[in-house]
Amino acid sequence: MMSKNLQPAAGKTASFQVFRYQLVVDKAIQLDIEGKYNSPEQIRAAKNDIFQDLISNDKFHFQSSKSEITSKLMYSDASLSYFKVGVKRQLKHIKQDFTEDYIENYPNIIIAVNNDPNVQKIAIQSNTLAFKNSNIVSRIIEETIDRKLKARNLSFYIEPMFDRKEFWDMVQRYQKRITQLTFDLVSPNLPEVSKNLTVDLKQLYEDTNTHKTTIELNADDGSHLEINPDSTFVNGLVNYSAEGGGDIAMRVEGIRGKLHTAQSVREFNIEEQLLKSND
Repeated sequence: MMSKNLQPAAGKTASFQVFRYQLVVDKAIQLDIEGKYNSPEQIRAAKNDIFQDLISNDKFHFQSSKSEITSKLMYSDASLSYFKVGVKRQLKHIKQDFTEDYIENYPNIIIAVNNDPNVQKIAIQSNTLAFKNSNIVSRIIEETIDRKLKARNLSFYIEPMFDRKEFWDMVQRYQKRITQLTFDLVSPNLPEVSKNLTVDLKQLYEDTNTHKTTIELNADDGSHLEINPDSTFVNGLVNYSAEGGGDIAMRVEGIRGKLHTAQSVREFNIEEQLLKSND
């Protein structure tokens, strides 16, 4: 994700969580015949260039409907872009006479985007002083970019990447108690990610213009699902989801609410000093 010289080193480190994004063409929207692209195929071929033009523009800033945030593009080249994103917080300040005062504070994080058409990953720095978790940041990213790409017949989806072993550990932990399994899958545009799918999501998209497809498995009342690790069908769905193609939700007897794979997002660390030296 990062350049090769940004490797973990001794000392204080910064943690990043990794997400995958996909750029899906909306084929149902009427194209402007006088525009630069006049077919869904042309937009699909140029999707990463369109995305890069957007995020590398000096006027581009991340926006949130729930928080007052600020952002700045720190570096950008043909495929890599680095942003700093800060959020307004009130910091309590204790004065000499023991009275309290509040000052504006903008704790911040780094967002790194790899827009290589065969990669399409975003790394989000973890900093609980700024944001409680990286999923909040991913929603800000999706909210901002998807809104801006709609006018260009593109939809933007971002999903966390996770270790598929976490899913199978959950299956083992709750065996004979799993009553429902739901796969919320984004229509694919990365062949390397979707190569093991037994469900042809790409053809389904081509035939129907579906951007998200839900596959839900339900046990009969009083019974449970049998999730076999040797199942080619289930493994294809799990592997695709783990690579950032979607979310898996599991309903377990005796547990309120659903368990999600997004709770175990893939992480990596780099030395904080390297980040500071690259400001």
